[in-house]
Amino acid sequence: MSSLKAIEKKVFEDLFGMASGYVLDFSNNTFTEFFRETANIDIYAPKYDFNGDSKAKRLRAFWESEPDALPANIHGYIQKFDSELTDEEFANPHYAYRILFVPKTANRKGQADRVIEFVKSDSPLAETVNKEYAVIKETEKKKYLPKQVVDLMKAEGYPGFTIHYHTQLWRSQHAKTPAKGYGTMVAGKVWHWYERWVDVVRKHCRDSGGKYS
Repeated sequence: MSSLKAIEKKVFEDLFGMASGYVLDFSNNTFTEFFRETANIDIYAPKYDFNGDSKAKRLRAFWESEPDALPANIHGYIQKFDSELTDEEFANPHYAYRILFVPKTANRKGQADRVIEFVKSDSPLAETVNKEYAVIKETEKKKYLPKQVVDLMKAEGYPGFTIHYHTQLWRSQHAKTPAKGYGTMVAGKVWHWYERWVDVVRKHCRDSGGKYS
């Protein structure tokens, strides 16, 4: 009988992507073949259904009931498989394990279902992971003062576009409504516009029929 500790079982849960209730992307057939080839066992034998009949529950029953050596063999096989993947295979979206982040509050750290730590793109740890999938690159949105938006439009060929017209435009579209994401108040005093709003202004000028030319 396995003597795996809780933290070691958690390693297996993560290794097989079991948080979602599935076991990687195994079908019933490939799940059967995997355990037959790596551990010479029938994972669908009755001895592994005491927790339930799903793949995840059978896998938990496997490491709870078998000697430590068998779960260790499975763990080693998966690690060896991962280490031999080429960069192209690792980055292939067909084999991706996707996580959807949704807002969920917890009063204390221990109450959360899982703690996700984001790695800064310039940290030493980031150099050891696949940057395309595992690093959240911090970016600061470019901001424009109203006059800068107007000057930009003038430079792009709309000399008749003035602060007056800009003010009319943002008021008509209620563009300072925070939910629209067109800009932000800086230091609680001065409104700055994001690139997204500049695109709206540019389209407005382009569609004006020569009004600002």
